[in-house]
Amino acid sequence: MTSPGAYEEFHMFPLAYMRNDVLKVHAPRLVAFPGHRADAEVINRTSKEFMVKDYVKSVKGTRFPVSFRTPVSQERMDEIAKEFVRLRGDLFTAGIVCKEYVDLARCGGATNEWRAFYLGGDLLNVCRNSNQPASVAKPPEELVLACSDLGSPYYTVDFAERADGVWIVVETGDGQVSGLAAAQDPVIYYQVLADALERRD
Repeated sequence: MTSPGAYEEFHMFPLAYMRNDVLKVHAPRLVAFPGHRADAEVINRTSKEFMVKDYVKSVKGTRFPVSFRTPVSQERMDEIAKEFVRLRGDLFTAGIVCKEYVDLARCGGATNEWRAFYLGGDLLNVCRNSNQPASVAKPPEELVLACSDLGSPYYTVDFAERADGVWIVVETGDGQVSGLAAAQDPVIYYQVLADALERRD
């Protein structure tokens, strides 16, 4: 159902970001550099503070800084990129991504993040995804629905509330390899998915 191209695009968020105006409007700005080197001049023009990832993941749980402030020299950026690539090792994917850093809202020590699954242009469900309390605010319906037809038959979008109350898109994923949200009931989810697939036949 999902082509290799669609899988790659949604598994590697920078590809989805660059090809979808909805994501460009609602996600933090990013610049992506294939390979092991990033252009400091471009980064300095893009954001005041940025985090470093590859096309799929960051290096959470290490001593690597969460974010860096601009301006940054090319020499310093080369050092940052080299250390990031070293930490990712064999898992390093495609290139260096510098993404605008934003402060996220916290609820009981957890960020207010939600994961939505979409199939064939329709929203299947949206659930809490960071063990935050059930009483927290939900992402706005208009934002969730705006992401319902991004060009892949089966994918996920992760939403998060910023510290200032504005909601953003933080990631996309291919539906086949995205984990269920932390608060999601697997039995209910797969029944919803099965029903949606049956209606498509």
